[in-house]
Amino acid sequence: MAERPADLVYARDERPPALALLALGFQHVAVICPYLVMVALVVAAARLPHADAQNAMGLAMIAVAFHTVLQSRRLGPVGSGALCPPVVSAIYLPSAISTASSFGFSVVCGMVIFAGLCEVVIGRSLDAFRKYFPPVVSGVVIVAVGLELGKIGLGVVFEPVVHHDPGAGARFLTAFVVVATMTGLAVWANGPPKLLCVLIGILVGYGLAAFFGDFPQGMTARMAESPWLALPDPRFLSYRFEPSLVLPFAVAGLASGLRAVGVLTTCQKLDDAAWRRPDSRTISSGVVADGLGCAFGGALGTPGMSASPTLVGLERITGATSRIIAWSIAGWLVVLSCMPRFATLIVDMPRPVMGAALVFNGALMLVAGLQIVVSRPVTLRATLITGVSILAAFSVLCYPEFYAALPHWTRQVTGSEITMTVVVAVTLNALFRLGTWDYRQLRLGAEDAPSSAAAFDAFFADRAKDWKIEADDVARIRAVVDRAIEQVVPNAQGPVHLRIGSDSFDVAVEMSYTGNLPSLPDRKIAREPVEEHAFVAGLTGYLSDLHADAIERHAKDELCEIKLLFRL
Repeated sequence: MAERPADLVYARDERPPALALLALGFQHVAVICPYLVMVALVVAAARLPHADAQNAMGLAMIAVAFHTVLQSRRLGPVGSGALCPPVVSAIYLPSAISTASSFGFSVVCGMVIFAGLCEVVIGRSLDAFRKYFPPVVSGVVIVAVGLELGKIGLGVVFEPVVHHDPGAGARFLTAFVVVATMTGLAVWANGPPKLLCVLIGILVGYGLAAFFGDFPQGMTARMAESPWLALPDPRFLSYRFEPSLVLPFAVAGLASGLRAVGVLTTCQKLDDAAWRRPDSRTISSGVVADGLGCAFGGALGTPGMSASPTLVGLERITGATSRIIAWSIAGWLVVLSCMPRFATLIVDMPRPVMGAALVFNGALMLVAGLQIVVSRPVTLRATLITGVSILAAFSVLCYPEFYAALPHWTRQVTGSEITMTVVVAVTLNALFRLGTWDYRQLRLGAEDAPSSAAAFDAFFADRAKDWKIEADDVARIRAVVDRAIEQVVPNAQGPVHLRIGSDSFDVAVEMSYTGNLPSLPDRKIAREPVEEHAFVAGLTGYLSDLHADAIERHAKDELCEIKLLFRL
């Protein structure tokens, strides 16, 4: 059972007073709103009429509201029961913008629904995907997304310069001040200014745009024509599926699912002072909810949503993780969705402000990807996967003419640096898994190794150093195997043979001897992954106090064999 952290003001199942509930909900919405610029960029690429763009913005707020409440619930295999609100995610932005400009907004809606369903599949299959999408692969995917966002943002910022616009200097200055404001607050500020750095930077950008007269033409008239209150009209929505876009949107769903795993794990840490390892079942349900929320958003014209680490950071600072706050967030968003003038402010955001926000988010995402890559020991295999994949992404950016000359069917892979990165990283990871198991032998009861747990501990300490196994995992494996040796040795007639191996994802320990198996039930237990690459949950096996991820035992005549598997 979770232990309530002392520093929380309102824990997960506690209800804040009414005024605090409203204030906390509004604070979250203030962080969510800047991300709605992603909707403005996509509807602009699709060249939607202003009225439809306005309605798309309102529907996006409703989609975020629904997603927030769904994640806070526990509905069987759906929902983590945690306060884990989403934002309109930059992960989907590159694919959504290119799709909107080439195929139209209806295809964006259809493909985002598809991406959300892909994330649902990932949520239900975390264990199966564990070795194919380790941190090094998920990290380089996030790096590629950051590069693409930076490219889009810089394109928006430098667009006036390229076209020799006489107002280019003012627009470049606006973008520079916006990025400087966001960066300065993120680095040197504390509390709310730090958390709201993007919103404050955007407001500063609006002020400069007003000073330079750089708002889109006709914005004042559109504001005057917009009613103060009106429900968003979904009648402009339609849906189409484009097979040629399956890969980029499946990749976006994958990246979103991996991100959700990390964010949900952080939520668990915040809510439990005695937290040791992630609750993989809850995380799986949370990823499913994240995918369903994204698909629902696609049905309302929202270009992709994902759980937000920024909002979870806000919960850490305020000490409020109550999932009741989800209803307050949803209430505020629904109210704002019925205010067309507010939607117009976002739809008509000045271009340099949009570009600056994308550059800032791209920089953060690029570094976040690198942090994921180095979150596990960086082996030679990981180094090659990272280097070759990122160079492949740069090749798409630097040599587009070469890839354009290739057969048309290759566009699924070479159409963007993100899909290129994923294909290269996953392929190399699968290839490098060949021959990764490294086994070592130990014979307990021989002259150089007495039949004791201490002999195994000394032997395993050296192997763990060679295999770069983290200290927490080493301690867990030693505790389990030591306990197993203590139970096996009294039942053995002669030496106990140990075969220990690792492939950087798992550690396998096989014990064989002549004698009797402990008289305990035979079980084979499988568990699910930890964090982004392996969620380990303690479990009880056929040996008392034994916590391994998979256990097997066999006996033929007097030849006994016990196998233990530990997921790192």
